[in-house]
Amino acid sequence: MKTKTNQANSRGSALLVTLLTTTIMGIALASYLTLVANQNRSIARSLTWNMCVPVMEAGVEEALTHIYHNGITNLSTEGWTLSASGLYTKTRSIAGDGSYCEVAIQPVEPPVIFSTGYVKAPANPFSAVGMIAGTVPALSASAPGYVARKVRVTTTRAKSPGGGGISAKAKISFSGGGMLDSFDSSDPAYSTSGKYDPAKRKAGAIALTNLKTPDAVHVDSAHIFGTVITGPGGTVTTAGGAVGDAGWNSTQSGVQPGHSADDANVQFNDEQVPFTSGYSTPGSGYYGPTNATYLLGSGNYKISGSPNISGGKSMIVTGDAVLHVEGDFIASGSGYVYIAPGASLSLYVNGKFSISGTGVMNGTDLASKFNVHGLNSCTTVNYSGGTAFVGTVNAPYAAFTFSGSAGAYGSFAANTISVNGGASIHYDEDLTPGKATGYVVASWNEL
Repeated sequence: MKTKTNQANSRGSALLVTLLTTTIMGIALASYLTLVANQNRSIARSLTWNMCVPVMEAGVEEALTHIYHNGITNLSTEGWTLSASGLYTKTRSIAGDGSYCEVAIQPVEPPVIFSTGYVKAPANPFSAVGMIAGTVPALSASAPGYVARKVRVTTTRAKSPGGGGISAKAKISFSGGGMLDSFDSSDPAYSTSGKYDPAKRKAGAIALTNLKTPDAVHVDSAHIFGTVITGPGGTVTTAGGAVGDAGWNSTQSGVQPGHSADDANVQFNDEQVPFTSGYSTPGSGYYGPTNATYLLGSGNYKISGSPNISGGKSMIVTGDAVLHVEGDFIASGSGYVYIAPGASLSLYVNGKFSISGTGVMNGTDLASKFNVHGLNSCTTVNYSGGTAFVGTVNAPYAAFTFSGSAGAYGSFAANTISVNGGASIHYDEDLTPGKATGYVVASWNEL
């Protein structure tokens, strides 16, 4: 007896199983490719989103630079145009990849900046076996095909370093007592013959630092007739000393309410070499009966090394002189610097500035007539001379130390400032802080 098998049915079942298996594998593969494509697209979008930030920032920098050079009353220059909404606008390409920013300045005091950064949106990474359809949607209504991010930046006018007495990037420290107050050499009510008079002192001094840490200003047992300002979060430490007005300093200790703040945001600009040509080397000469080691009249002078002002040697200035010292500027012992009445000295120092012994005698009695500029490589400024320092110091990278009982009259700005041994600093409110440093960012809010 023969048994008959249905081979056609068997072959049909095998084919059906094969087709089902192939279909499942195809669906799985397509799903996997879709997942990978979407993941790649998400990464590409995220990278593009992040790339918008430097484009936005470039727009903000463009606006700040424009405001710095033109103020807020002369903004219709250098490609900026006034829109119907009262904003000054400009569009600028940032890179060769099509990225660009649209910037607007609201001309109020202080100005407000709007910056939108545009970066091309990524295309689909690939199309998986024809099963992944569609394109990346336009992410910016105003610029289809671009990713866009917008920021609103408020500004504040940058404070001038040195204005108010002493300014520092980092810590300010008083030790051994001491004092910081103010006077006005142009006002007889607050000076005597233009000179500081303790009976006419003012409480307009400011000790200001950008530091944002506890003990940013260490007052110790000193007396500050005025205000202390730190960076956000910074604090003031006193140990028997006082900060406040004259009445508070005479009877109280600690910080008087309303005489401290923590909103410092000072811009310390680098000092620049004053000239590169058109100068001479100072030589010796007589000023009256004195044979000066260095005699400077009016003009530009340069000393390539470090002048030796010690052991009875001297530098005498008889005119309006600008001196660039490439090395250290040190005067010690019986050596001294003398600025004659009617003269002035602007001193630019690459190395250390250190004065001890006799010190600097400013015959003009005006702080504006003696200005020390510490260049970027100047990291040390010391003054302990036996003669009162009458002048200004701006050394943004230096540790400035002032000591001694002779006192100082003027204003001082440095990286750090230490006032030791009971030294007193008297800020002359008649000093002109110099060219305004413009505006700096106060807040940054993405829209």
